[in-house]
Amino acid sequence: MLLFAASKVLAAALVLSSRVGAGKTQSVSNWGDNPSGLPAMLVYTPDKIAEKTAIILGLHPCGGTGQMYQSMTPLPSYADKLGFVLLFPTSKSQSGMNCWDAHSNKSLTHNGGGDSEGLVGMVSWALKTYNGDPAKVYVVGGSSGAMEANVLAATYPDVFAGAASYSGVPAACWAGSPMSTPMSSDLSCPLGKKASTYTAKQWGDLARGCDAGYNGTRPKMMIVHGTADTAVVISLLKAQLDQWSDVFGISFAKNVSNDPIANWKKIVYGDGTQLVGYEVQGGGHIPPFQGDATLKFFGLM
Repeated sequence: MLLFAASKVLAAALVLSSRVGAGKTQSVSNWGDNPSGLPAMLVYTPDKIAEKTAIILGLHPCGGTGQMYQSMTPLPSYADKLGFVLLFPTSKSQSGMNCWDAHSNKSLTHNGGGDSEGLVGMVSWALKTYNGDPAKVYVVGGSSGAMEANVLAATYPDVFAGAASYSGVPAACWAGSPMSTPMSSDLSCPLGKKASTYTAKQWGDLARGCDAGYNGTRPKMMIVHGTADTAVVISLLKAQLDQWSDVFGISFAKNVSNDPIANWKKIVYGDGTQLVGYEVQGGGHIPPFQGDATLKFFGLM
């Protein structure tokens, strides 16, 4: 049950493989900075790349690959319409599982030498290669990828303009665990044991500590979670919202029912431009990717 629903996700990826767009997919392994030795990434480029294009990093769940996540979301079809560039990396194995490093001090520290630094290296390569706009860099992910999206937002707030977490956990939630996989001997993070004891300020301090001393603009955050998720429990939705509302210094404003689709509740903080959550009633692990809602929140539509 606690395999982050990898088998279901992989099956869904096969069903959704028709979503891969009409542009070009290539494998790139020599992007530069890669201290943790991440494997080659897939780069999807539409036939017509926009001037000063946006860059979106898409991060797969445990047990997945870049190719699987490319098929799992409708992002390539949006890239075809809007002209942005997509990066789909693959994680290294942790004890036989392809999960992102969301636990080590290296990955939880700005320029610390972990997965987070290598992922930012990919972004830097793409910005240079495709004449990208540094103000339009985003990350999305599901499960382990969503956890890493929170990590990137905390460790590199100077790089990312926005992040979307589908079934993730707060940044540094895994800190102190021997690994950030379902095989870890410490599962207090995904099972919500930390969420039941940490305050919003404690969560906020963990995020701020990933890039200590940073006082600039923070990435906007979109947090999605299903109420029936047994792999990464629903209390982690509130924990993520607590973390980022404390970082932003904003408060809960309102709920909106059936937004963007039926049985999804939008949870708005402040004026809704920096932080929104989505509680999916009856939703399981990694709710269906909402392309319009995600890209509108990022300001790309």
